[in-house]
Amino acid sequence: MKSEITCKDCVDLLMDYIDHSLDPGTYSRLDDHLHSCPPCIHFLKSYRKCSELSGQLKDQRVQIPLELENRLKGFLKAEIAKPEPPASKH
Repeated sequence: MKSEITCKDCVDLLMDYIDHSLDPGTYSRLDDHLHSCPPCIHFLKSYRKCSELSGQLKDQRVQIPLELENRLKGFLKAEIAKPEPPASKH
């Protein structure tokens, strides 16, 4: 018996599910899960709607307030200037 798909698996595999790039067995098990799990059905619908809306906005230019632009640039510069964290010793 193949392992069941969990809600976490659903989140992790959702983009591949929508793109139909999963192997047939995984796609089928995920599809079964999506048809029987209301929270995951809602997540799938929300994900699709967000993708649709962001696709509509991709070619539009948005003017942000100058103050926000300056704060964002300052934040990004500070983040870039931070030293790299030491590598973990595992």
